[in-house]
Formats: sequence, structure tokens, C-alpha cells
Amino acid sequence: MKHNKISLFILFILALGVTIWAFIFTTRTNDINISKYIGITKDNKISKEKKVAEDEYEDYVIDQKDIQNILLIGVDEGGYENARSDVMIIVTIDSDSNVIKLTSVMRDTLVHIPTSNTYQKLNHSYMEGGPTETMAAINNNFDLNIENYVVFDFNAVKKSIDLVGGYPVNISTGEAKDMKISKGPRTLTGQEALSYMRVRYNSGGNAGRNQRQRDLILYILNYAKNMNYKELIELAINIMPDIKTSYSLKDISELINIYIAIIDGLQTEQYNFPYEYQGTRLNDGLWYAVPRTMRTNVIELQKNTFGFIDYIPSNTVDNISEQVSVRSNVK
Repeated sequence: MKHNKISLFILFILALGVTIWAFIFTTRTNDINISKYIGITKDNKISKEKKVAEDEYEDYVIDQKDIQNILLIGVDEGGYENARSDVMIIVTIDSDSNVIKLTSVMRDTLVHIPTSNTYQKLNHSYMEGGPTETMAAINNNFDLNIENYVVFDFNAVKKSIDLVGGYPVNISTGEAKDMKISKGPRTLTGQEALSYMRVRYNSGGNAGRNQRQRDLILYILNYAKNMNYKELIELAINIMPDIKTSYSLKDISELINIYIAIIDGLQTEQYNFPYEYQGTRLNDGLWYAVPRTMRTNVIELQKNTFGFIDYIPSNTVDNISEQVSVRSNVK
């Protein structure tokens, strides 16, 4: 089935547009035991952990397998090895319904980091173990089963925008102030687009920044709709040096062909996680986006991702949710 093969993009996608390009010419990290980074799986006895009856387990697993989730990570100036994840987007691909969902995860979200067994900002997870640690944190905190990731740095963003001829936008007053440019319609260069997707102080805060990141991804995605196989390959060759991914070369041809097959009539949805949160400073003096609560936010995430109506979070999420509330005093 299509959905078993589809895991696309450079994914900034840069998102899907980028996911595809990156997946085309990058190599898989073969020394990673991916199974240890998956949150809820059959091997983890989901029927017990999630309080799901045995006769409901098969339908639950089938529903999950109908959806492909890819973790898109953008790293800051520290590079791939000594960086924090500045951008984290869960790209959900439902090829049966021709729907792609982009869920931005706020980098300041208070979560449990598995390796260090600490509660801190989600973007700190990358410094502790790279993309697999961030993937593990997202899977365990949110009851997800993500197995693949794409990591891009600032060079990939700039190069991608320059390769597609710039990014046309209408700069608001707040954005102009943050970027130190004039407001109004203009086509951003790669460097300007990078600034555009990172500013926040007068430009809508974290929510505004996440929205601009998703809008940029969707622009590249729409741009890619008019590209043929050869053009996608050529772009991939240019983007390849600035991408890290868990995908292998053998996936590439099928991925591009599937992408070309579904782009007509493709629908998109956008979300921001946590859906409900309270911004607060904790004892370490840092500002956090505290889910209100983690449990209820995970229920909403599962609904938006898989269509689960009466989702019951795992014991792991229940425990994390309780700890987040206790440590932040946010109920």
C-alpha cells in the first residue's frame, strides 16, 4: 500500500518539499537501534500499557500503520553535533486521503528527557543525544511511534530558498522591526527567509514563529508540485550536503514517484503543540511552555494525527503529565 512506502521530504520538509529532496540522496544511520526510540509499540505490550482491550488492539495498530509520521528537525548555529533543535515539526502523511499535516512542537515545551531522566526544554534533547534522543523524547512524551527523521541546518534553509528563486511574502510591521527591513510585499533571499522564520519578539512570539515556519514549508511544497522527477533529483543533489536523515537510498525512487502521484488534490492541515499551555519561569530561571495538561494535549494530538476520538494515554504519558504539573505548578 502507498502509505507503507511514503516517508518523504528534506522535510524542513523544509518540509515536504525539502523532505523529498533530502531523502533522495542521504544515507541511513545504520548503527542506530531504532526500536529503542519508539514510544508505544506492540513490543511494549501496548494492550496493557495503554489500557486497550485485546480485541481492540489490532484495530489500534492498523489505524497507526495507516499514517506515516516523520520528525523534521532544524538545528541552530551549533551545527549537527553541538546544537539545540530550533525547529521541530511532526510531518504526518496520510497518502490514502492525500493529506499532509504539519504539527509544530514548541522548542520550550517542558518534557521528560529519557536519557538523562530529567525534565527540561524539549530542544535540549538534541544536545544530549542528537536526533534520536529528540525522537525518543517526542515518542515517549506524546505516545507516538516515529521511526524516521530529517535534520537540516541553516545552510539547508538558505540554499533551498535561493534554489527556488526566493520566498514571496508580505512583511508585517512587527516582522519588519525584528528583521530590520521595510514592511510590505517582497521576495526574500535565503538569508532573509532564515531570519523571517526565526524572529518572534514583535512578530507573534513562539506561535507566530512556528506559523511562519509552516508557511515556508507549504510554499516549498506547493513549488515542488510543478517539478518533475529530474528537477527534484537535481535539487536533491544541491541540498544533500546540508542534510542528515535516517532514510536510505533504496527508498528514494519510490518516494518521489509516490509524491508525484499524490500531489494533485493534496490537502494540508497545520497545528501547534502544545495546543493549550501556560508560559512560566521555573526555578532555573528559564521560560517554559508548560502543557496544560500534557495528558489532555496528547489526547488532542492523537485525535489530529490518527483520528482517535476516545484516546486513552499510556501510563507513561500519565506519569509524565503528573510530573510536569507538579514541577511547574501548572494544572
